[in-house]
Amino acid sequence: MTRLAPEDFTYWFLHRAFGWSVVLQVLWTFDRPPSRDALTAVNARLAAGPLNRRVIASRVPFARPRWVHSAVEPELVLDVRSIAHDELESWAAAEMKSTPLHPERGPQWRLRGTATTDGGFVLSLTALHLVADGKATVGAAVAALAGGGADALGPDVRAAGHAAVADVGDSVRQIAAAATGVVRAMVATIGRDEGSSPPVRPNRPPMDVRSPAADGPWAIVSVSGDDWRKVADEHGGTANSLFVAVISGLLRTSGYAPSGQPIKVGIPVSNRTAGDEGGNATAGVSVFLTDEPPAGGDLGPIRRQCKAAFTALAEGRRPAMIHLLPLMWLLPTSLIVKAVSSGSGMPDAVASNLGGFAVELTELGGVSASGVAFRGIAQGVDPALPYRFGEGVQSWLLEVGEQLTFSVAAFDETRFPDRAALRRLLTAELDAWGLTHRIW
Repeated sequence: MTRLAPEDFTYWFLHRAFGWSVVLQVLWTFDRPPSRDALTAVNARLAAGPLNRRVIASRVPFARPRWVHSAVEPELVLDVRSIAHDELESWAAAEMKSTPLHPERGPQWRLRGTATTDGGFVLSLTALHLVADGKATVGAAVAALAGGGADALGPDVRAAGHAAVADVGDSVRQIAAAATGVVRAMVATIGRDEGSSPPVRPNRPPMDVRSPAADGPWAIVSVSGDDWRKVADEHGGTANSLFVAVISGLLRTSGYAPSGQPIKVGIPVSNRTAGDEGGNATAGVSVFLTDEPPAGGDLGPIRRQCKAAFTALAEGRRPAMIHLLPLMWLLPTSLIVKAVSSGSGMPDAVASNLGGFAVELTELGGVSASGVAFRGIAQGVDPALPYRFGEGVQSWLLEVGEQLTFSVAAFDETRFPDRAALRRLLTAELDAWGLTHRIW
């Protein structure tokens, strides 16, 4: 029996506490439409794969919900109305923000496409982050496009009594894990180097003040992967440290955090192992940037900070809070909401590098995609309430074939008031690095 893992907790908590669904999106553009038969076949293979899982909550206190494969195939949605090419991003954003997904009732994902008036085609795959992280979502898409995609989990065939006994056992294990986690957190806190405390970031107005509409702008950028690595190497960095520099640079040039003010950058790291059946297998590190160079400068300091953070993660040196994740399953949701709302631990920027993927990601029924992008958002954020998803900017990068593409979401509406402002800042940042680029 596969149950929700500690890495799944954030998304389950957001669903239960706020009614939010964190939704991921893979987006393809084509110069001509794939056939309906090819799209139908991909939809069927996605239904057979690991995205098509549903959650079954337990009635036993403290027992974690469990995963089963859903027997229901979500409907393929093909729009009748074509859209203009310049409507592509708004169409895709509307799909990501409003597609009706639910972890328990379903559907857990949706494949939707529409033709463009210039003869092209746009395809969107949306999926719940609770079901799969970014790498797993894109991996499921690759498998479906390549003709595979079987799920390791089966449908729910357990008798009610058997499931109840298993839930009781998991409840006991969770209590024990929570107790162990508290001890480990205490040990980690006691053993922490006092000199390693992060720099203090300036106080800012609450996010609901800086983001009254709870609907910031988006941008998608494509560059040559070879050019990206060449520029990174010329400036003493790696592809990933250049990514961090570009995203954090947006916070500097927008006035969100002028030079010298600390910026906290969150960097997700995949810890998936062979045979891992879980949907989310992502850890994360944080780096604090205070004196990073302006665009076009030496990437060495960022590279060294990232390397030190990755090394600490590999050696098992984690923040004390990580050990308390098992305890979170036991606490009342209202108490957790109060705790997370009173803190200021949210990163100013998140730079999520999904890495490279097989060229099969761009092939659908003999038609090659002209572009592939990935991104995510939280559905259901109510502007009338004080809670927000995101702080400064978040970005997701993937590479396939010769093209490297990253999506940028800006959350602070006082610094990024609209799409034009975000595009202008992003263009200036990439120009300063000498990177030829295309903004979708």
